[in-house]
Amino acid sequence: MSDSTDDDRELEGAVERASVAGLVGRFMLGLVIVCSLVALVGYFVREPAEALARGFVSRFGVWGMALGTLLADGFHFPVPPQFYMLLAVASSTPLARAFPAIAAASLAAGGLGYLLARWASRASWLSSKIGPYRHLLEKAFARHGYRTALLASLLPIPYSVLCYLAGLNRMPGPFLVLLGLCRIPKLLGFYGLVAYGWSLF
Repeated sequence: MSDSTDDDRELEGAVERASVAGLVGRFMLGLVIVCSLVALVGYFVREPAEALARGFVSRFGVWGMALGTLLADGFHFPVPPQFYMLLAVASSTPLARAFPAIAAASLAAGGLGYLLARWASRASWLSSKIGPYRHLLEKAFARHGYRTALLASLLPIPYSVLCYLAGLNRMPGPFLVLLGLCRIPKLLGFYGLVAYGWSLF
């Protein structure tokens, strides 16, 4: 009986390692795609892109980047936050000015989405629909604790969606804080990739 239990645990561990490896692989693929797209823009339409970026920054400044990121991460509108990173890089806006605005707006969008989703979760019709997902998230949280936030941040799921799910499942506030802390290095990594892709040509 114990041998069977050990075999089950070993199989479960192997499946979990394979799942983590798959998630990391998909995340790395996403990074390559972002870098490649930026490099293509820099190669084919560099001058128009630079003119657009300088015009945007001269008119709206870093506050425009922040507002765009807030809309992108909070409501998926109208373009992803990497677009505003590209504007910052193409316009030669210093990292020390652009990145804090983009990062703060992204975290604020996540917090707003979490609060709205937490409020919406009180609706009985919505609660019944998310019941199965709440069970899965609660099970993951019971097993991994706050490490669930780190694991979730590796999923190929937008940050805003993770915040919505955390709110709908009424996860504790510190869970959202950890999601945000995991978001910052990801944003910095994306920013670095955008800058690298832009510098290739």
